[in-house]
Amino acid sequence: MDTIKIDKNIQNHLDTLPKGWVFYLLKSEREELYAGYSANLKVKLNFLSDKAQEGGIYKEMWNQADELSWVTYPQAISALIHYKCYLTENSPLYQYQILPWAEYVYLALDSHRFPFITIQEHTNDDWLYLGPFRSRFFLVDVLDIYARILKLPACETGEYPCEKMKNNLCRGWCLALSENSETQSEYGSDKLESLLKEAFLVPENGILELVQQERKRYFNELEFNNASLLDDEIDMLSKYREWLKFLISAKHLEYESDELQIQKGKITYCRFQNKDYHFPVDTTEFRINETLALNLDSVDESKVIYSFFTEEVRSLNVQ
Repeated sequence: MDTIKIDKNIQNHLDTLPKGWVFYLLKSEREELYAGYSANLKVKLNFLSDKAQEGGIYKEMWNQADELSWVTYPQAISALIHYKCYLTENSPLYQYQILPWAEYVYLALDSHRFPFITIQEHTNDDWLYLGPFRSRFFLVDVLDIYARILKLPACETGEYPCEKMKNNLCRGWCLALSENSETQSEYGSDKLESLLKEAFLVPENGILELVQQERKRYFNELEFNNASLLDDEIDMLSKYREWLKFLISAKHLEYESDELQIQKGKITYCRFQNKDYHFPVDTTEFRINETLALNLDSVDESKVIYSFFTEEVRSLNVQ
């Protein structure tokens, strides 16, 4: 392992940290504090340092940290394997108090319940859930894009109808909750349900391409400022599409070799440093409304495994 000392001048050392995937370990003079894996150790260390400024358990751990050690890997799956095998034999002091997924959130949909689209921290209710997503802010931005293009609900108050309907920014889906049958037939719950599923559950729904065409039109008409304004939207829609593809596949990934076995999207066996490690098969029972929902504490592992699969498929196609 490579090691550096952690002190008040840690910012001076950040540029010397490796780029790419690593298994890392924070230690004090007496014991190991926390282990993890990351694609960008500099960003991770900055995150831990910033969280320490907020106080609480992060500050407690950071104040004790004296050393940072790491091992670099060419692939995420290798860093994940090191991490999982390490934790079968070690229990760092803060390992189960520092939760990287604590701020992850789910998208929740229900065309028959106001406000129709929400962001939630759990899947305990009977909404249609998908996620988790690592950033609440990213999800809010995606919802705003869909609201602009499809005039889907983007309710910001507990009262309805709101100003967005009056300003023609929303179709007034909330009116379908009343007993007005004419309103329900025009913009009713069934139509909204179809739109929500098409928009948020179907990767190739054409929305990204629609925005790309809009940007191209602005560019061809020399409206470069308007074209550049859509760059962020295109980037976010692309990321949402890729994350949705991951959520659709994550629970069904299977792989077997002499050194690695994956069942139901989780590592169940690996051979690491000439030792065999076995991990339990995931037996989580998901409800039908959680088909595209993963557990908060396993989504990062699942994403690494999904990336491993996509890289394997890509390499086979190249051959």
